[in-house]
Amino acid sequence: MNFVWAVFRRELKSYFVSPLAYTAMAVFVAFQGVLFFMALGQYESLRLRAASNPLLEVPGGEMIVRSFLGQDLIWTLLVIVPLLTMRLLAEEKKQHTAELLLTAPMTTRHLVLGKFFGACAVLAVMLAITTWMPALLLEWGHIDPAPMISGYLGAFLYGALLLALGLLASSLTDSSMIAAFLALAMVALVNLGGVLAVKIPFIGENLEQFTPSANLNLLARGVIDTQPLVFFAAAIIFVLDLTSRVVDSQRWR
Repeated sequence: MNFVWAVFRRELKSYFVSPLAYTAMAVFVAFQGVLFFMALGQYESLRLRAASNPLLEVPGGEMIVRSFLGQDLIWTLLVIVPLLTMRLLAEEKKQHTAELLLTAPMTTRHLVLGKFFGACAVLAVMLAITTWMPALLLEWGHIDPAPMISGYLGAFLYGALLLALGLLASSLTDSSMIAAFLALAMVALVNLGGVLAVKIPFIGENLEQFTPSANLNLLARGVIDTQPLVFFAAAIIFVLDLTSRVVDSQRWR
């Protein structure tokens, strides 16, 4: 674990000595802020309609949190993940520092895990910065805090899976821009595949539980279930193992 910790510290430092992390954070907070206030407006509109029509049920404030940490987050991470992962391994190969890392007395998995944990730390900081938005609802809306707690857990796990995909994309090329486009394509394909899988006749409903967005929305409801936890853990381990194999194949060329 000493090697993982060393790579993690090196990666975290490289994020914050360059404008990349600050740019990603600014974009993330701006996107989430806009989507949060749009969700507030939609909620207020539904509330006014329910007040004028006794047959309509008045929605709870938890709806805003579920949207903020559910569907809204998917679109924001679609933009942010390529920014965070495009240089992780691609830049190392471009600057010929990959050879030094790969000849160091550590395994490929140490390198991949250190890079992955560094990106996850930045994601955790970004999510922490946005906690003031749903916290406003806790203070003034008197909503149930459960969706916020489980929602942020789901947001982190979902983001970690997308970061693992971005790291895999970065391992396939030595160009940061190509890595960014590959990461964008992978993330979009995962989300689109989940939407299309549900629409498959007869078996679509059974496939929904294996889609990232469905498991994210499950946690955003306020219940911490083992299904999404196992799903995200298994998916992340699989993608990281695949990335290690890709790097290993390049190591011995």
